[in-house]
Amino acid sequence: MKTIAEKLINGIDKDDSMELMRKKRRKFNPEVLMGQVHNMDPLREIVNKVYQKNFLLVLDDLWNENYKNWNDFKSLLIGGAKGSKIVITYALKGLSKDHSWSLFEKIAFRNRLETNNPKLVEIGREIVDKCQGVPLAIESIANALYFEKKDGWLKIKDKVQENVIEQGGGNTFSILRLSYDPLPSYIKGCFPFCSLFPKAYEIDKMTLIQLWMAHGLIPLSNNGEQLDDIADEYINHLLCRSFFDEVRDYGYGQVLKFKMHDFYHDLALSIAGADCRLDYLDGKTRHVSFSSGSSFTKTLSFVKASSKVCTILFTHGKSSGAMEESTLSELIESLSRLRALDIHGLNIKIMPNSIGKLIHLKYLDLSFNPLKTLPDSITALLNLQTLKLQECCNLEQLPRDITKLVSFKHLDNIGCSKLRLPRGLRKMTGLWSLPLFIVRNNGGLWELKGLNNLRGTFMIQILEQLEDANSKCKAKNLRENQHLERLDLTWAHQGVHDEKLLDSLQPHPNLKILEMWGYTGVTFSNWLSSIENLVNLTLSKCDRCNHLPPLSELPFLETLRLYKMKGLECISDCDMSEEVSTVSFFPSLKSLEICGSPNLKGWWRSASMPDHQQHPNDQSLPSFPCLSSFWIRECPNMTSMPLFPYLEKFLSLNNVSIKPFQETILLSSSSSSSSPLSKLKTMEISSTEDVVSLPHGWISNQISLESLYIWRCKELNLGSDVDKMEWRHLNRLNHLEFHSLPKLNSLPAGLQNFAAVDSEAYLT
Repeated sequence: MKTIAEKLINGIDKDDSMELMRKKRRKFNPEVLMGQVHNMDPLREIVNKVYQKNFLLVLDDLWNENYKNWNDFKSLLIGGAKGSKIVITYALKGLSKDHSWSLFEKIAFRNRLETNNPKLVEIGREIVDKCQGVPLAIESIANALYFEKKDGWLKIKDKVQENVIEQGGGNTFSILRLSYDPLPSYIKGCFPFCSLFPKAYEIDKMTLIQLWMAHGLIPLSNNGEQLDDIADEYINHLLCRSFFDEVRDYGYGQVLKFKMHDFYHDLALSIAGADCRLDYLDGKTRHVSFSSGSSFTKTLSFVKASSKVCTILFTHGKSSGAMEESTLSELIESLSRLRALDIHGLNIKIMPNSIGKLIHLKYLDLSFNPLKTLPDSITALLNLQTLKLQECCNLEQLPRDITKLVSFKHLDNIGCSKLRLPRGLRKMTGLWSLPLFIVRNNGGLWELKGLNNLRGTFMIQILEQLEDANSKCKAKNLRENQHLERLDLTWAHQGVHDEKLLDSLQPHPNLKILEMWGYTGVTFSNWLSSIENLVNLTLSKCDRCNHLPPLSELPFLETLRLYKMKGLECISDCDMSEEVSTVSFFPSLKSLEICGSPNLKGWWRSASMPDHQQHPNDQSLPSFPCLSSFWIRECPNMTSMPLFPYLEKFLSLNNVSIKPFQETILLSSSSSSSSPLSKLKTMEISSTEDVVSLPHGWISNQISLESLYIWRCKELNLGSDVDKMEWRHLNRLNHLEFHSLPKLNSLPAGLQNFAAVDSEAYLT
């Protein structure tokens, strides 16, 4: 790499023959040269910018190490004036041998006993040496080896050795190719399709799966396994081999979106060849994506001339220019073989009737367009599997016969607030995704009865009170949807039969996320405490409820959020002694947020806090065993709380009495092997009226504290605690804010010695 950089920085090689230079000069007509380049626009701009000019070109974050690519690139720059320079910011050193092996060992030998196998260790070390300390290469090859037996390790070692000889020192890109070669053939066909998404693009998992399905890349299973379950396995296969990274998920391992490293994207492009193109196509192209409407317009003549195209995608955001109806009609008439058509965000107001001619179409994305209607001809698309209509806010209805599409599996109507779903929806028993179901008066909850295969996210919005709740609230079919991961229930009216309605919406116990907004019933349904796989629960603006059903024994509940529950008087309707006697108390809860509950008096309906002065070893209060983050705000009457001694991430107390939190320090200190709150990183105390001084032991215990915020505490006088508070123990503190503390006369002793507190210290 250094040799390449030196040659480029020094300009054209001095030992190039005059004849070669003349040949290069003769072919340097910019327009002629651009005709030989696939991705024309950026390179044409470069050539025209530097032609006969003196330039300085800085190439930042460069990865390509291929000599041929560099020579081709250099030929584009020879039209510049003499003295032009190129600077390459590429000076990263590889990992040391020890660090390289440590990374390799953690991946290739994870959860295996082969670390004691000297032969495999020997092979592994030879392979690692050839990776030249490049972390991506090490990670890639280690992931491939993890799934191989000894013979596979030997084969990969030989291929790595061949690569080193052929490339003259190794090539990261070709090492990544070695991680692709052992993939099962069915996944090999799926991976190149990912090259249609630009570099650094956040790929939506469900979109990718739907596109794979549209092109038949997911074969039918002999054991009756669903196509999307098989596709999910493919995604996981590529994830665990690091083909995808920067994963976003629900927080419990269910992947939503991911990206590809630039090198893996290059690998996908290389494997796809002429089959897949970005912003360009020719007679061999079958799949093409465009980054904008303008990039499509520039290649429109090629589009009309190419009969092999099966996929057209737009990868811009929610909008990118506009596509005229005539242009769209030309596209449809020209490409009769289309299986996937994504024309989202192109300001399309009218969908032409000719769409019905695309009889092979399986995937159609019309999202973010101001469509008011869809043509009836869509119902002629008998192969259509996916119809995406996200944020088509003006769309009011679908064609009547859309329920007759026998292959239909995905209807993405999120954000279609005016859309009325067609009658007979219950007949579409093969429907897998329907994210939004709006219930209006006589709005058809019974239509849910046949939709037993829904999966992913399902949102029900109840906009009006049902006329006859007893007859209309018979939608108990949700319990049959064992693949639903998330259920959102939203009320936008003041109903009198909400308890019966909620009873009828009981989900399957497999549900992971439940959010409930605006529920106006007085009590919650008992089924809430029986969703045994629930991970995340949010209840918001359920103003008439004064307590929650039993939740403390849900084994997998990790996050509990209670927002603006104005009528809430206690969290648990149990007596404290009853809950303490249970085997486990919120065994998995990691994050707790309680906000805007002015009538909340305590965790339990009837609970007297133990008198710690008379019973210093009283341990009757239960503790959260895993709670790491705790927010409680705008709950001024709260007087009793379980203990939370193991917080690690965050504690926020805002407009809440300090008294119940003293118990965590006082009662936990005697029973815990480590000091309570000793692992806490961030603490915030604000608008707390009854705080005169901080509880004894709070500060001295918090030896891990990195950030401390104390705001708007009118009675707090830290100066009076100089002798009590051992602030000098906060040797990890690097951010401190004291704000609006009128009785703060002096700083606590020890603060003046803090070298750790940086410039982010505010005293106002």
